[in-house]
Amino acid sequence: LGDVLAVLRREAPAVGRRVQDETGAIRRFVNVYVGEDECRALDGLSTPVPPGTVLHVIPSVAGG
Repeated sequence: LGDVLAVLRREAPAVGRRVQDETGAIRRFVNVYVGEDECRALDGLSTPVPPGTVLHVIPSVAGG
């Protein structure tokens, strides 16, 4: 997963900055799903991403 996000940062730097912080960690209010599982419940940035796997990057939304 970390390698996939590195490509995202290269190809779309503005989006990459929204997903990961300056240290490379996934931002607190962003959820990244590898298939149907949230990456934090797996191996975080070390989660394998087999070819054909769908990734979902979902920012939290708050408001009132």
